[in-house]
Order: sequence, then C-alpha cells, then structure tokens
Amino acid sequence: MPHYSCRKINADLQIDGDLDKAEWQLAERVQLTDAATGASPIQRTEAKLLWNDRYLYVAFECQDDYVRATMQGFNDKLYEEEVVEIFIDDDGDPRTYIEIELNPLNACLHYSVHNPLRGRILTYARTEMNLVTAVRHDTERSAWTAELAIPLTEFVTAQHCPPLPGDEWRFNLYRIDRPRDGSIEFSAWSPPGEPQFHKPLSFGGLRFTEE
Repeated sequence: MPHYSCRKINADLQIDGDLDKAEWQLAERVQLTDAATGASPIQRTEAKLLWNDRYLYVAFECQDDYVRATMQGFNDKLYEEEVVEIFIDDDGDPRTYIEIELNPLNACLHYSVHNPLRGRILTYARTEMNLVTAVRHDTERSAWTAELAIPLTEFVTAQHCPPLPGDEWRFNLYRIDRPRDGSIEFSAWSPPGEPQFHKPLSFGGLRFTEE
C-alpha cells in the first residue's frame, strides 16, 4: 500500500488554480498511473496535498490535448466526461468514505458513499457546496490545473479533527480522461487493478505530518 506524507502549512491558501505558490513547492508530488495496469498513461497527471487546521488541500496538474467537459452544475454526473477525483476514508472503515470530483469547468460533485464491498454501492449527494475550488487552463502547455480546499469539518468520523501529526487516513486519487479518438483513460495514484474507482481496499495511506 503506498503512503503519502501530507505536509502541514500555517496559513490558508488562496484557491485560484495557480500551483506555483510557494506552499505547493513544499508538497510531495505523485504521478497517477493506469488504473488497471499501473503503466504510464498517455496523458500525465500530477497531484499533491497539503493541510492546516482548517482545510485539506488537493491539487492536480493534468496534461490534456483535448478537453471534453460540458457539465457545469453541482453534483452533475461529471464522471461521464473528464474529471479528477478524490476519495477519502477518515476512520479506516472501507465501507464509508467521501467522494469529490472536479471537472475542467470547475463543476463539483460531492458524495458520501456507503460501499458494502459486495453488492450495491449507495451514494448520497451533498446538498450544500462547502468546498472551495478553482480550475486554470494553460493552452500553450495543453494542460489544466485543479485546486481544492476541503473543510476538515467534512470529516465527522475522524478520530481527531483537525488531525494530529502522525494520524493516518486512507485515500485515493483518480482521473478520467477522454481523448479525441473516443477512448477512455482511467488513472489512479494507487491502482485498483481495473477501471473501477470504488475499490476502498486499494486506497493508500494519507499520513499527516508537520513537515
């Protein structure tokens, strides 16, 4: 199981999609790989995380030479187009976790998930948009960035909230890309071995650190 060391920062980040901020240069960078095989995907995706006593911050940089996104509503079916996704389990129970998605138009999906591991997966859409998100496009580099601030108040089952340095949650990062040829590319930080993201037993560790 992979582990990510999430570094603590003292101030709140300005969420504007700019990943050149000094704070982001401190964060560990990871590359997403093919969700089924673990091989390098055609379209590169880099991700990193930070935290403070108010927010968990997540950033993605997505290579994308053909952006496919039309949905703009909160809790639209963003996964039917292109999207980055964060799944977070704050208490070690793989049957319950939070799913957050963001598309290239800065539309957001926010679900609470009940996954019995066998049988039907139930998702419960959040009714209030509590996340702070931003997307920025760089046409010269054929890329887009996504930046999210997730309030720690979302994590009601965590042992400590805010976390204590040394606490560890479970999480995974994903991306769905749809190239011009009509194919679909599924990428993941901790590959589940198939193009199916609701595999909480494949989540990696999210370790909160002071530095």
